[in-house]
Amino acid sequence: MRYFLNSTLILLILSCMGCGRPAPGKEERRLQDLLKRKEYFALQKELGLHADEINKGEKLYLTTFIDNAFNRNAASIARFADLFGQYGSSLSDTMKARLLLLEEDNYFKTFQYARAAAADSELIGHYRQVLDSATYADIKNTSLITHALAGISPQTTTITANASLPWKKDKVGLMEIAVRKGDSSWSCIFDTRANISSISASYAKKLGVKMLDVSYREGSGATGNAFQSSLGIADSLWLGPVLLRQVVFQVMPDEVLYIAPIDFRMNVIIGYPVIASLREIHVFRNGTMTIPLHTTGSTLNNLAMDGLDPVVLGRIGNDTLCFQFDTGATTSDLYALYFRKYKAAILRRGIADTIKMGGAGGIVQEPIYRLDSLTLGIGSQTATLRKVSVRINRIPHAEEKYYGNLGQDIIAQYNEMILNFTDMYLDFK
Repeated sequence: MRYFLNSTLILLILSCMGCGRPAPGKEERRLQDLLKRKEYFALQKELGLHADEINKGEKLYLTTFIDNAFNRNAASIARFADLFGQYGSSLSDTMKARLLLLEEDNYFKTFQYARAAAADSELIGHYRQVLDSATYADIKNTSLITHALAGISPQTTTITANASLPWKKDKVGLMEIAVRKGDSSWSCIFDTRANISSISASYAKKLGVKMLDVSYREGSGATGNAFQSSLGIADSLWLGPVLLRQVVFQVMPDEVLYIAPIDFRMNVIIGYPVIASLREIHVFRNGTMTIPLHTTGSTLNNLAMDGLDPVVLGRIGNDTLCFQFDTGATTSDLYALYFRKYKAAILRRGIADTIKMGGAGGIVQEPIYRLDSLTLGIGSQTATLRKVSVRINRIPHAEEKYYGNLGQDIIAQYNEMILNFTDMYLDFK
């Protein structure tokens, strides 16, 4: 469930929607470039400052993407309809395909699976000629998921009072919470970077997960390994006093979720669709997690979504950079994009090394540079990371848009983490 944009495409879209206006000026090209680089925080700010300098069609197009990025999916769906209604005749097939990819993401994240499947069918049936081979293959694979879920009722989350539940670290330092069904409970990894909640085949039977007749390709972001997965539905689960219904699980072979070198099994992983539905989560260092009945507003707005991946705005020195945020990672690491941006300083300060990185599908070894320390600001706080790994090579089969992945070594420095998917912010106390 990804969408891709390039600068030529964006320029063409905005030029066509300009209704005969001259080619976009300097400010419009800058906004286009921010969208291309997925600099959603800067794009939202700059569009607000310069809204009067661009025409209605261009603003509508950009805002459709901004609303999606900041979890305002219903608003993005409405803007999509306005965009096609007002400017449909001036949109090329390439433009429509890119917007349909965004719409599919909106529908999936709001559990409107049949509409997501219809968007995939539209893309496959009518826009093959304007999609590159990798994007088309990804849509075909995603279509297996959305069509398998088309008849499934939306996930619901019921919070009737302030909820409190314990959490703990497992043998490799990952955050785990308990999920309950009937009189039985199981420990689950709490992982913001898991696009769909995942479960091993043997544990799917234990939790009474109803299997769907589908098999599709999945990959591990950490290792780049690919494997076949299927889908299942848990009709009801409890996180403390919070009731979850119709929870979608990606069901993987047991061996895929087993990391042999460290004898560690990832039996159940609670991912983004469940975590975001909780709206606001407070994680305390003392081993308590709370889910308030009413969320707390904030103007931080430093959290965004790239498809199903959370992205957080961080501060390093005088730079503001975008990072992926991953509660399922024990430590933070910086990507090759960061290495290239600060190469001279890294070569001067860092020590060449290798590191083993693990995830679903196994372990890989990567060359890195290790920095003794790095100061990083997030929200209202500033953290110091120790022994930071900086990747030299790109992650296989992944877009390179972000500067790193932030994990539990940041969370552990504070008494409290606040993760809010309503006002979209991450903060610490």
